Amino acid sequence: MLQLPLLMNARPLFSPMAIAPASAPAPSPAAATNLVGEVCKKSNIDPTLCIATLRSIPGAASAFDDIKALAELVMEAAREESKVLGEMFGEILSSKDAKNPKFKHSLELCALDYNDAAIFFTTRGLGDVTKSLEIHSALDNSQNCDGELVKITNRGGAGLIDDSIPAAVQRWKNLYAVANGVVLYAEDVFKGNPVDDGQGDDDCGPDY
Repeated sequence: MLQLPLLMNARPLFSPMAIAPASAPAPSPAAATNLVGEVCKKSNIDPTLCIATLRSIPGAASAFDDIKALAELVMEAAREESKVLGEMFGEILSSKDAKNPKFKHSLELCALDYNDAAIFFTTRGLGDVTKSLEIHSALDNSQNCDGELVKITNRGGAGLIDDSIPAAVQRWKNLYAVANGVVLYAEDVFKGNPVDDGQGDDDCGPDY
């Protein structure tokens, strides 16, 4: 059966040393160390995995002392990873075996789940206590797809899902965890007063 661990005790898919470019500035200032530590504490995943995930995001190491700048980079990475997963499921749907009704609907739902999850990863409302609820909606989408993947496996379609899908899903969940950590820490920093992300009402996030 396809195993898709959620967040806790997840095994890193990559080495922090392999990810961090040699030229990346080290987060040596006390402010940077504190920010990363607090974000990772709230991310609810292993700190080493959290730091590795942060370092895998282009430009993030130079924003380790600025919660707003870091949030923008984390959200962008999670948003793009959501789109990547949506495209991966779309590619599977184009295969002959995916036309089988036993699998097609589940694959369509997974593609939709991740494409829709992308809209939740924005900095709009960063610092507001409701932002974590918005971010959690992306996790709901991912968990819904997890259930559809189990259905595919139970119906004999495990061969449709190669190793690239579980690896991409795990990376998405690592990014989600870090994004959630950023959001929760921002609540503490901004005391419920959301920062202006400069996008106004035209932001791509959901409307409530």
